[in-house]
Amino acid sequence: MQVDITAWLKNREFSLKRLEEHRREGRVDQDILELLDAINSLEYAFTTSSCSGRIQIYEAREPGDKFGLRTLVKWHNLIEYPQLEPILEEGLNLWLAVLPPILHINTCSLRAAYHVLGLLKESGFKRAGIISVSRDGVVIEALGTERMEMPLKLEGRLVVKKELLPLIVERANSLLMRSKVRISKLREVILNEAPGGMDNLCGE
Repeated sequence: MQVDITAWLKNREFSLKRLEEHRREGRVDQDILELLDAINSLEYAFTTSSCSGRIQIYEAREPGDKFGLRTLVKWHNLIEYPQLEPILEEGLNLWLAVLPPILHINTCSLRAAYHVLGLLKESGFKRAGIISVSRDGVVIEALGTERMEMPLKLEGRLVVKKELLPLIVERANSLLMRSKVRISKLREVILNEAPGGMDNLCGE
């Protein structure tokens, strides 16, 4: 299926304007802004929903329960153990999760999508692929591999010794930092990319 370039360009303009609005409102993850700007500087691609990775504490009976999950706190930057202590007093079933970066990139053609996938793989995003092909564009989803999920509290009882919590925080921070490094590397790869114009990559 061939992308409708006129519609794609309108969607691109709308998405970039919305990103600027969210930036002004402080609703964009600061650690990913420079990467988003780099991707959006490409004539053949634009970003939609994206996240640089985060540490999250949530309440749920089962890990990842989307319908029963209640997020208590999330951080996009490194944390310290004292930030964790008051949260442990809340809820019955608490889980700590380190979630990897996630990027959604809309490209103007399959050729452009395969090109972007090459840049992602070069930067270490091994879990990247095309998730949608339509007249509105070819959409790529890319996920980092830096993920951890574990229970802290079940049925109101801590299941981790308190003396081990600083070590868990250290490991969570290490994973999050790896996410930031991966994002930085992708930005460098894109900035070093020779400009590929619409005529080069937006034709099937």
